[in-house]
Amino acid sequence: MTRVQIPLAKPLFDEREVEAVRRVLASGWVVQGPEVEAFEQAVAVMHRARHCIAVTSGTTALHLCYLALGIGPGDAVFIPSFAWPSAANMAVMCGARPVYVDVLPGTYNIDPADLRRRIAECTTHGWGRPRAVVPVHEFGLASDLASVGEIARQHGMELIEDGACALGATYHGRPVGTFGRLGVFSFHPRKAVTTGEGGAVVTNDDALAERCRMLRNHGQVFAEGRRDFVEAANNYRMTEIQAAIGRVQLEKFPEILATRRRLVAGYLARLSDLRGARLPTADREHTWQTFMVVLDDDQDRDDVVKRLSARGIGAGAGSVAGHAAKVYRQRYGYTDSDLPVSLRLDRQGLALPLHASMTDAEIDLCTQALAAELRA
Repeated sequence: MTRVQIPLAKPLFDEREVEAVRRVLASGWVVQGPEVEAFEQAVAVMHRARHCIAVTSGTTALHLCYLALGIGPGDAVFIPSFAWPSAANMAVMCGARPVYVDVLPGTYNIDPADLRRRIAECTTHGWGRPRAVVPVHEFGLASDLASVGEIARQHGMELIEDGACALGATYHGRPVGTFGRLGVFSFHPRKAVTTGEGGAVVTNDDALAERCRMLRNHGQVFAEGRRDFVEAANNYRMTEIQAAIGRVQLEKFPEILATRRRLVAGYLARLSDLRGARLPTADREHTWQTFMVVLDDDQDRDDVVKRLSARGIGAGAGSVAGHAAKVYRQRYGYTDSDLPVSLRLDRQGLALPLHASMTDAEIDLCTQALAAELRA
């Protein structure tokens, strides 16, 4: 088999990250110290939030949000199906019921009309009290926050933004993350900014910020100079090593984002006449964590991935339809056909290589290979 020469994703590391790690190791302070504090401040400033709470992953950030809001048994949380299952998994971990919502075929984001239908269905069947909606800003494009936010307000629900893929994204010029009371980000290696693993909660609510900080650190508080544990909680602390890497990555972010947008413009121009696939919705506020096309139904996505790999191109599936996963079919009775747009994106979505180390020549190779394989 041909070795992959153009990987699907690749972090942009250099000697600056190496030096940042060396600095932390030399200091002897490797967890929850000044690097984490500085990283949190930088993320908060970027998203115009008063508080940022750095944690171990975007998934644990979601878990903290649910815990901080008291979401649990008897509650229903509405989540787009076409997204990584973190938001649904953490709802289950809290004892709440995830209710999947279909997405829009062009943006891949939550469909407000279907959200209304699912809320009505939840109420009719007694699945739980509609408590929160979690719009996922899929691949770096903000969801329709005006519509989703209005639906949340009408039903007295919390709005928790899942911006795992959307660091630095904006909605009508305003950074995502604080349209509701809580928002989350991820710093997984496929993201534009990575700390290896890592995540963050952002909020403008002082009380929620204090609660999230307590819950990420064993339920620990300090009063009158003494330590106490006021709740049984987990350890979700980010390390100093991760935060030091993240600070360097944040300094690079404007360059990384500009490069990603330039590369995507190249993809869109070169694929404008492509037959056999639909291109994603282009938007000037998109941050493009992933560039995914949707193959026509007569194309076998998995076979196309194999054939591109044989050409040295590391393409892959875009994301997953959570409602089609075994655990949610068994637990709640979902069938594949329940959310047809999400299922089609799961089966036919093809992610093409995209990272800040790519060249225009590599975009040429990827687009030419894809066009050739779809004609084959």
